[in-house]
Amino acid sequence: MSILLKLVLVLLLVDLVSGVVHWAEDTFWTTDTPVLGPVLVAPNLLHHDEPAAFARFSYWHSNGQLLKVAAALLAGAALLGHLTWPVALFALIGGHANQIHKWAHVARRKVPLPVRWLQRAHLLQSVAHHNRHHGGERNTHYCTVTPLLNPLLDRLGVWRGLERLLATPANSPRRTDLWGARA
Repeated sequence: MSILLKLVLVLLLVDLVSGVVHWAEDTFWTTDTPVLGPVLVAPNLLHHDEPAAFARFSYWHSNGQLLKVAAALLAGAALLGHLTWPVALFALIGGHANQIHKWAHVARRKVPLPVRWLQRAHLLQSVAHHNRHHGGERNTHYCTVTPLLNPLLDRLGVWRGLERLLATPANSPRRTDLWGARA
């Protein structure tokens, strides 16, 4: 497999993971979810109430949790003898998924020039693409890194299919709390 293909596959895998986590935050998890509620769900709900809110946070505030997960992934891969450049790239991009997401909420003039080029090349998400998540019922375009997977996953009905698969009477989707009363 070529290096370029591996690069693209790593980027798409990070994007898919970002989408699954974002979908779970928006769909099932609440602020009462153990550990994840206060760390992930509460800031996500603030972000949906005020989309530009987290753009005001510092680099460390925006990326610290993901960078810790990335460091743990790298350490685990190293301990298991599986630390490869694709794993390191996955950790690097994944550790900065919130920063990439943040750039989709920042005025274009404040986005670093190389990032603007990657957004124009459709390798990183642009403001226009990400705004589709914040419109309507906010139940599409969950992936936050690239604009590549969202149209495909939405067209295939992946998110609604996962909801039907995972929903139980005790664990029903709660997306409506994104634009009104909290669950």
